Amino acid sequence: IDDIKTQFSECLESGFVTNNGKYVKKFELDLKEYLSSKIKPLVFCNGEMALYNLIQAWKEELGFDHNKSFKVLVPSFTFSGTVNAIVKNNLEPVFCDIDDTMTINLQKIDNVKNAKMIIAVGAYGTLPNIEQLIDFSKKYNLVLILDNAPSFGIKYKNKFPCNYNISEIWSFHATKVLSSMEGGGALSNNEKIMKRIEYLRNFGQKELVRGNIESLGLNSKMQEISAIVGIYNLSRFKETLLLRRIIIDKYKNIFNEMIEDNRIDVMRVSKNTLCNFTFYPIILKEDADNFVKYMKYKNIEVRRYYTAVHELDFYRNKYTQLNLDFTNNIKDKIVALPLHSGMSDNKIEFLFDSVKSYFN
Repeated sequence: IDDIKTQFSECLESGFVTNNGKYVKKFELDLKEYLSSKIKPLVFCNGEMALYNLIQAWKEELGFDHNKSFKVLVPSFTFSGTVNAIVKNNLEPVFCDIDDTMTINLQKIDNVKNAKMIIAVGAYGTLPNIEQLIDFSKKYNLVLILDNAPSFGIKYKNKFPCNYNISEIWSFHATKVLSSMEGGGALSNNEKIMKRIEYLRNFGQKELVRGNIESLGLNSKMQEISAIVGIYNLSRFKETLLLRRIIIDKYKNIFNEMIEDNRIDVMRVSKNTLCNFTFYPIILKEDADNFVKYMKYKNIEVRRYYTAVHELDFYRNKYTQLNLDFTNNIKDKIVALPLHSGMSDNKIEFLFDSVKSYFN
C-alpha cells in the first residue's frame, strides 16, 4: 500500500479515475518499452475483453459484419474464456487437440475448410511453437491470434511473440505473474487493428462529442487503480521472474523423481521457451478425483485446470471436434498445483511432502 498510496491519492483527488487516464497511458508505454514493441499495447478491464475485442477487430478487418460467421481453430484444452470470446463474436469454434506441451497440435488438424482464424493458447505460462504457427497460418491463409493470458513476458527463441508480428492478448488478473488486480492487454503489429480495438473498448466510439459509432463496441477500459498496480508490478517483473525460477527449479527436481518412479507425468516445455508456470501441472496415471480430495484434506488448493471445453455443458455436442485423443486421455488426470513467487521454503516442502504422502 505504501508503494502506491501517493499515486492512488492523487488519482482520487483529481477525480480522474478512469477513461484513459494518465496511469493507463503510462502502463501502456511501460509495456511497450518492456516488450521492445514498435506499437504501443492497449490495456483493458480484463483479459477476456482484450481477446473479445481483438477477435472482433480481425473479423471486421476480414470484411465480416457481426451477423456473419466463419470457423475458428482452437484447442479444446483451454480456459472456457478463450472459446467464449469466439462464440460471443458469432463465430464457430473447431475444437483441436494438443500435444504434451499442452499447446495446440498442428499435425492433427486435418480440416481447415471454412476456417479464417486460428487461436493458440499459452497454457500454464508456456508458449506453442511460434514458427510452426506462423507457417501454418500462412499456408492456410488464417488470421493468427495468441491467447497468451497466462504467459506475459515469456519468450520464444529469446523474442517475445509480438516481435514475430503475432497478435496476442494477456491477462493481468490477480492470479497471473504480472498482475494489475484485474486487467488485460492486447497488441498487434497491424496499426489498423490497434486503432479499431481502441474504438471498440470505448463502446465503439470514434469521437466523443456525440459518441458516434461504426462498430458495436463494449465498455472494456481499464481503470486507473489497476494501471497503478500494473505499473508497480511491471517495474519489479524481472525480479519476480528470477525469484520464480528458483521455485520452479525446486518443483522440477522433486517431480522429476516422481516421473522416474512412474507415478506422474508433467508438461513438456520446449527448449525454445522458458515457461513461467502460472500453475504447475502434473498428470496422474489415474483419474485425479482422489488426489484433489486428498490435497483439499491437506488444506492445499489445487485446480482441475485446464479442462476440455468441448465437454462443458454449454459446448457439448454443439461444435466440430477434430481428433482429440490426447485431450480426452489427460483431461481427467491433470491437476494444477499452486505456485507463486512469494512461496516460503516451508510451504514448498509442505506441498512436496503432501504430494509424496498421497502416493505412499
